[in-house]
Amino acid sequence: MALLYIDSSVLVSMALGDQRGLQALAILGSRDSCTSDLSAVECQAGLSFHYADAPGGLPPAEQVLNALLGRMQTIQVTSAVLNQARTLVRRHRSGIGLRTLDALHIASCAEIQAQLGAGSVEYVTADRRQHNAFTSEGFSGTLLPR
Repeated sequence: MALLYIDSSVLVSMALGDQRGLQALAILGSRDSCTSDLSAVECQAGLSFHYADAPGGLPPAEQVLNALLGRMQTIQVTSAVLNQARTLVRRHRSGIGLRTLDALHIASCAEIQAQLGAGSVEYVTADRRQHNAFTSEGFSGTLLPR
């Protein structure tokens, strides 16, 4: 079974325990998973924003996030990943509207797939632009509904 790349939008949903997060957990099951090193920071921003008016909810959500990240393989944002992300932005910015962090996620996913072999990684995202870029790059995966 393929390694599952989980992006930050999905990790935040999982930490919040919302409907998308529950769908992602069902897809994940007992599969091995991975994400980019940048996910911890990006998810912290998402959780901090979500709990801006109710800061008491932040620590439990952070604990869930930390537990999720603790059982995942993380992919370092190396110069190779940065170069690949730059290429992805060049290729998909005008047509798809690919953004910087989304490009870094796709490049991180491509990095681990290069190590494991073609078809060895699938993705889960809640971001349509990222999903479109993933599929344009030949990955298979799941776009969770908003």
